[in-house]
Amino acid sequence: MKRVLIIGNNDTCRNANYFNAVEAAEMEPLQCDFAFPLKEISYCDGILIPGGVDLNPALYKKENTDSRNINDELDAIDLQVLNEALSLKKPVLGICRGLQILNVFFGGTLTQNVQHCEIHQSYNEGTCDRVHDTEAVEGLFVRNIYGKKNVPVNSAHHQAVEILGEDLLPAQFSMDGIIEAFVHKTLPIIAVQWHPERMCLSHSRNDTVDGLKIFEYFRSLL
Repeated sequence: MKRVLIIGNNDTCRNANYFNAVEAAEMEPLQCDFAFPLKEISYCDGILIPGGVDLNPALYKKENTDSRNINDELDAIDLQVLNEALSLKKPVLGICRGLQILNVFFGGTLTQNVQHCEIHQSYNEGTCDRVHDTEAVEGLFVRNIYGKKNVPVNSAHHQAVEILGEDLLPAQFSMDGIIEAFVHKTLPIIAVQWHPERMCLSHSRNDTVDGLKIFEYFRSLL
């Protein structure tokens, strides 16, 4: 069975939805905490960077105007794992914060608080995702997975891609122009701004597409 390293802290419960989705897609999830030895990445088949707190804007040479709950230690482990994984050409799936740090890794920048944030940000004290329509770009992975242009997804973020990183192709847009997914031109890297792990299994919903298909597609890259 293919093994997927999930970056985060050592609280497995925090990443339970990711673990469940990875397992349902017939892969083995492994936890990467701050003490994880980087040499072990060579024994993993792929990397998953999950959602979480905002990145430190210093990483993309900006002042902090609206970045919250910054965790410099998490930023550092994300970047170290990414650097090692990509040197080995390991496939990577980024989700929400994962998309954002991938964008920064490739030289992009972030909008620290998007316009029309009420469309994207979770509500009810952060416990409920928003839902909105998106347009998937023809010929790229989101459109290929779901077979249609209009792909309704959930949403729980207040930051987004500003300038897209080098060699990244936008694969999906929200109706207000936010990049909702991208893919690398040559490397096995995909990322989504939404949360597919909260759109499948016990979190399946009838107002979005099935998020498990993202994990199944990622398995095909391993």
